[in-house]
Amino acid sequence: MAVSLDLRTLLARLRSLSRVRNAEVVREELEGIRPEDLAEVLPRLKQEEALRLLEMLDDETSAQVLLDVPTESAKPLLAAQPDQTLAFYLDVLPMDDALDLREDIGDERFDALLEVIPKEDAQEIRRLLAYPEGSVGRSMTEDFFEVAPDADMASILTDIRLAPEGKYETVNDIYVLDVDRHLLGVFSLRQAIRASLDSTSREIMVPDPITVEADTPAEDAARLVARYGFYAMPVLDERGRMLGIFTVDDAQEIVTEADTEDVLKLGAVTGGVESYLSLNPWQLVKRRVPWLLALFVAETLTGYVLRYYGQGNGDLPLNPLTFFIPLLIGAGGNSGSQVTTTITRALALNEITPGDWWLVMRREFVTAVCIGLLLGTVGTLRALAWGTDWHLSAVVGLALPAIVVWATTVGSLLPIGAKRLGLDPAVMSAPFITTFVDATGLVIYFEIARLILPR
Repeated sequence: MAVSLDLRTLLARLRSLSRVRNAEVVREELEGIRPEDLAEVLPRLKQEEALRLLEMLDDETSAQVLLDVPTESAKPLLAAQPDQTLAFYLDVLPMDDALDLREDIGDERFDALLEVIPKEDAQEIRRLLAYPEGSVGRSMTEDFFEVAPDADMASILTDIRLAPEGKYETVNDIYVLDVDRHLLGVFSLRQAIRASLDSTSREIMVPDPITVEADTPAEDAARLVARYGFYAMPVLDERGRMLGIFTVDDAQEIVTEADTEDVLKLGAVTGGVESYLSLNPWQLVKRRVPWLLALFVAETLTGYVLRYYGQGNGDLPLNPLTFFIPLLIGAGGNSGSQVTTTITRALALNEITPGDWWLVMRREFVTAVCIGLLLGTVGTLRALAWGTDWHLSAVVGLALPAIVVWATTVGSLLPIGAKRLGLDPAVMSAPFITTFVDATGLVIYFEIARLILPR
């Protein structure tokens, strides 16, 4: 019987087992633990620990575990698996998801695996590969339930009952096709059950259903599925012949990814929507630095204004320390907002839990140090280019990393703390982070200035 363990307990157990070199012992210790639970904990392990554990499992179990690991976390693990494991993985993977594996392991190895899996599955994958990338044709499945117009309900229900498990992606909707595979109509399983046994498909079907063509962008098709509340959307070729269905779970995933990308862009974070735990600090740096540098440059305009009015061009003599306040506070606020947006999104999607706070903190600290040093270098050069005294330039160069690290720390802990207290992280964290970092960032800046600037 499968058992469910607390994530912390399971994580500690897996770390211990990763050091065991006896495959039989590992398999015995993990017997009864669901693959879904193993998949949730696996990204929290070091990559070498995860690989050692997968190596100890049999090929089929490894494939089942990898099937539930988030895509970005699974990529480096998949590339290291033997062909037998990948063959099992590809065989159980939904056809519309199998195409992503090619990017992870390379075209040559992927083509070799197609020769190992069942011929029908390999042929379906090759057909899906023929459609444009990002199209609904790439995301559809050919495993739908089709009937002839004159088929009666008795035979249809018998076919559904006797069909092998997994033959059809879904039987919620039943599609009526003519001999040339043109879609005539559709009816639901509920309609089939409620109709008399001698009723025909033509009598109960809804004619002219809403459809999409195979080269339609997948996001557009996903929005249609969401708008009409369909379980699946029929996908046709240019001649109106039915090719497959685009299911609601794939539509939901695509819409979620698109909406998440928009949210991350609002938080000034570039890149895709990979699982938070699948990204290492260097990948996080690459996603955040471009926007931070762009905003950093934009905020120097405020510094120009302060210098203009504070250095003899106006009648408001200002302390040179004030010229860099917008630059420093802006960098801190933007860094904090980036982290808050990222962590809030990860919490909402259950990619992390409040119990992962230390893992998040370690990852974000390394990321913040890298970003802070980069911005500190740019800020120092900017100050020197303005003709600023080297003492003040050094203050700016030291204050920037300190403020960025502080803002990142606060930005990481706020949403996690809000979640633990039962509050909505999105509502609490975003408004609070900017105000708090502005005030504390000034304290950091002025304290560093007191230590470095000549009396």
